[in-house]
Amino acid sequence: MTTAAAQPVSIARLPGPRTAPLVGNLHQLDLPRLHQQLERWAAEYGPIYRIALGRRQRVCVSDLDTINTMLRERPDTFRRTRHIETIMDEMGFNGVFSRDGEAWRRQRKVVAHALNPAHLAQFYPAMRETTERLRRRWAGTQGTALEVCRELMRYTVDVTAHLAFGIDVNTIETDGPVVQQQLDRVFPMLFRRTVAPFPYWRYLKTPADRELDRALAAIRTTVVDFTERCRERMRAEPGLFAQPTNFLEAILAAQAEEAVDFSDDEIYANVITLMLAGEDTTANTLAWACKFLVDFPQHFARARAEADAVLGADTVAADLDAIRRLDFIEALAHETMRHKPVAPILGVEPKVDIELLGCHLPAGTEILALTRPNAMSDDHFAAAERFEPGRWLRADGGEEPHNPRAFMPFGAGPRFCPGRGLAMLEIKAVLAMLVRNFDIALATPGRDVREQLNFTMLPEGLALRFAART
Repeated sequence: MTTAAAQPVSIARLPGPRTAPLVGNLHQLDLPRLHQQLERWAAEYGPIYRIALGRRQRVCVSDLDTINTMLRERPDTFRRTRHIETIMDEMGFNGVFSRDGEAWRRQRKVVAHALNPAHLAQFYPAMRETTERLRRRWAGTQGTALEVCRELMRYTVDVTAHLAFGIDVNTIETDGPVVQQQLDRVFPMLFRRTVAPFPYWRYLKTPADRELDRALAAIRTTVVDFTERCRERMRAEPGLFAQPTNFLEAILAAQAEEAVDFSDDEIYANVITLMLAGEDTTANTLAWACKFLVDFPQHFARARAEADAVLGADTVAADLDAIRRLDFIEALAHETMRHKPVAPILGVEPKVDIELLGCHLPAGTEILALTRPNAMSDDHFAAAERFEPGRWLRADGGEEPHNPRAFMPFGAGPRFCPGRGLAMLEIKAVLAMLVRNFDIALATPGRDVREQLNFTMLPEGLALRFAART
């Protein structure tokens, strides 16, 4: 006797929290903690469920194999949601992060070339100087309570601006350029518009929307000016086409080498994408790592012993060879990103009608892939709730299970983040400098440090005191 295959169900028949008219599930959400609520619902309703933000239905998926399949099959079968691309296009920086299809392939090739290891190796001396400036700044604070995310964003802004334009903005030792203040307004508004039940800003702009428009106009003026100066410099120094010294030069050189025609808008979009992604994601990961160093003195001591052995008398890693030998510090960074991924939600949509986990999804269905539940599951990592950097080191033997496929802080598949190398370089340089030179403590012991989603996920309320090493 043959059993008929089960027919896929519609989105409406998926489990999920009860919705209310007009607002859907918005009344149940604390938006700064959106990711945590979605993770709790995943535990309650299973690996696929539905929610509504206003009238817009979305499907949430936490099944590991399904998420990896969706990411692996981009950009042919799946893509980043059109909703995000439309918003970023309206804001004027629709670059490699949000583009799809052939436009993405063309831009990805050039951006990946600009961020390849050879270019990062040429850039490291400038990063080393920026790391040394951060050390001097912290050494001069004399135990003052410092808002860690803000401190680290000074660093990541200086690094990304120097890498992007070859310009030393030095926000660590000065107030920095106005463009940094403008960039700070972008991610919060991008998140606000992404989760809005309808595009209100197209009809009625709030003061925050008008402030964003002014900020974006100012950013564009600055970047266009930098781009024109770069073109003039490269015309005067043709050798820069063979040996570019920054991201913008590398893009222009790749254009010439590959005969790729980038418009000015595409150049602007990808430079701003680098600036925004390089600022928030790396700074927030570093901030979370600082919190774990305070929480786990034994890991701080091991990281310090490694930094002492590798750096010797240096206060900052002297070269890339030293950075490469920071194995435990790299493992600590991985464990930080496993517990606190700064991008805990990935938005994708199918380009064609598909069946996913027994549900029929029409083309264009917005899917929220929840990446942390798998990384924090005992099915994929032994004693998953425990913060244990040694699990990433073969020398420590490791514990089973240990499934790297469940760890995706930089995404997965063809659209794997091209900035991973830069991010890891910054993270290891800063953490080695910190443990080599400072003792750190919470400015307000016992204060709750909460996760806050602001497009990226940061530690809200984390303030530290830095003291010269005893």
